[in-house]
Amino acid sequence: MRRLRNIAGLVLLLALSGACLAGETVLVCGVTGRQGTAVAEELLARGYTVRGMTRKPSSQEARAMAEKGVAIVEGDYGNPQSLLAAMQGADKLFFYSGFSANELQEGLNVIQAAKDTGIKYVVYSSGAAAEPGVGVAGSDKAKVELALIDSGLPYTVLRPVAFMENFDRQQKRTASMGIIDSRAPDRQLYFIAIRDIGMLAGESFDHPELWSGKAMNIAGDSMSVQQYVDTFSKVMGRPVKYTQMPLDEYLAAMPKPLRPLFRWYDEVGYTADVEALRKRYPDMITLEQYLRTTGWADWQE
Repeated sequence: MRRLRNIAGLVLLLALSGACLAGETVLVCGVTGRQGTAVAEELLARGYTVRGMTRKPSSQEARAMAEKGVAIVEGDYGNPQSLLAAMQGADKLFFYSGFSANELQEGLNVIQAAKDTGIKYVVYSSGAAAEPGVGVAGSDKAKVELALIDSGLPYTVLRPVAFMENFDRQQKRTASMGIIDSRAPDRQLYFIAIRDIGMLAGESFDHPELWSGKAMNIAGDSMSVQQYVDTFSKVMGRPVKYTQMPLDEYLAAMPKPLRPLFRWYDEVGYTADVEALRKRYPDMITLEQYLRTTGWADWQE
């Protein structure tokens, strides 16, 4: 699939479009997870009827989503019958997956159930490291993307870059050890807040005539490694040191399953058209804003 580098045309079309299909029922898979929760809350705010699928409908997280207005249903990516039941009567679908040993088959199960139940439109949150032909070789997420494209279902694929939420509760470690990475200070990094994934999913559902058939990397902020270190120093009110380790040494400290991904980060890395997205959505969260609102500002042990 051809790599989408420039979304300026889409941005212009969105600016001219006011279409909204609120009132339809959207099934949000993994509704108690971070992305699922963000998407469900965004869709509720836009007026959609939201059905949330979870493996544990009696969990505290599921009850909390129900209190917000989400109709909770039980379902499991690994159980095709449960997927069929969860999707019955829904108009549209959002799904994503973590790093599961069965990620490909589970994704295929979701796509087949969507076809069988007449889902009109699918938004799949993949990952920028899964971009076909560019991302990590053999990625299950890339295979799910290609299967979705081949399915004939109208779709949008959103590929988030690194989550800002990965920095949560890392203040003490950062203050004592600084930032350790294998990449050079001038390498470009990309970040997105999960809230903004929800917002862009909402835009996709509101404007399928503009987003359908699109697959794009999404990021709310971008900066060099040095700027990234400087941002932490500025927000924390103390100098944060940067240690660049040789790649092999850096990878040796990683769990084996993560080594291919972190090698890819070093050798290839994320890209996204941040400028075009921020032109259309200027309120997307920057890294500095995220840190200041999550307990990093002038941090003291």
